[in-house]
Amino acid sequence: MSGARIKVVDPNPFITVQDGGRRGAMRYGVSESGPMDWVRYRLARRLVVAPAAFEVGPGGARFAAEGGPVRLAVTGPGFTVRVGEAVLTPPLRLTLEPGETLSLTPGRTGMWAYVTVEGIDFGAPVLGSFATNARTGFGKRDLAGGFACTSVQPAGPEMFDDPYDDKGPIAVLPGPQHHMFSEAIRAQFASEPFRLTDAVDRMGYLLEGPKVEAVSHDIVSDGIVEGAIQVPGSGRPIVQLADRAPTGGYPKIGVVAAADRPRLAQRRPRDEVRMVWSTVEEAHARRRALLKAIDRPAPRVRTTVDAELLARVNLVDGVIRAEK
Repeated sequence: MSGARIKVVDPNPFITVQDGGRRGAMRYGVSESGPMDWVRYRLARRLVVAPAAFEVGPGGARFAAEGGPVRLAVTGPGFTVRVGEAVLTPPLRLTLEPGETLSLTPGRTGMWAYVTVEGIDFGAPVLGSFATNARTGFGKRDLAGGFACTSVQPAGPEMFDDPYDDKGPIAVLPGPQHHMFSEAIRAQFASEPFRLTDAVDRMGYLLEGPKVEAVSHDIVSDGIVEGAIQVPGSGRPIVQLADRAPTGGYPKIGVVAAADRPRLAQRRPRDEVRMVWSTVEEAHARRRALLKAIDRPAPRVRTTVDAELLARVNLVDGVIRAEK
């Protein structure tokens, strides 16, 4: 079968196309980009094979199927999925029938969700990636008009356990300028809480709380890795994220461990953030455990089944007449 399409209904600036990132391009001054929450992104691609995903921000999103049934996966903490009268909780995999619309709505928690569509065609990559960066203009900017994708056989929704715990402190490794902060400041950094300000976007999150003062700010600009925590003269840390600049000239007290970047990225403005110093060995072990859990997504055991869900699942296929 062919001719199926998925359409983004009323695109907003918080919906972008992201893949693993534009790796290797930062040496040319091009931001890497990629997903804000690599765990939910990777899980969405594990549930449905696709070259990239739609990243959905706090504005939510709606997707409509046209021309044939379309298989999608949706992940993201705190978000709610609605298809007709059915209300579902990610992570999940489902088939969207032609004419049906899937709405993805944020709840009281969570900032980013991911939608993968089986066999979707995003066109040609730019510098080897589909990742979108609104500031630089790289990636797929125009989401109107729809995207061709594979038409599939209809199937009922499947729910899965989320392998990630968004609660708890943020593990941080010592940064390249760790030595430029006194022992007292380093101890305070991991003992007193911060809060996210309203200045949060895909480039970085600005924190407020105890003032983090460096002994000196006289450094040569150097490369910025994802999760790097820069400290400008104001003493308010900035966590550099997906759309970060390739280089920066502020000292970096630490780097958020890869396994904890989603925990930070899914926090909202005014949410509390606590840091804890970690070791490279601990960080590697947690990342390996996450990769293992993502590669084998566990089906969710349903304790209750609502009538709307039952109506959407084909429990009986044909009628059998039994005679002696």
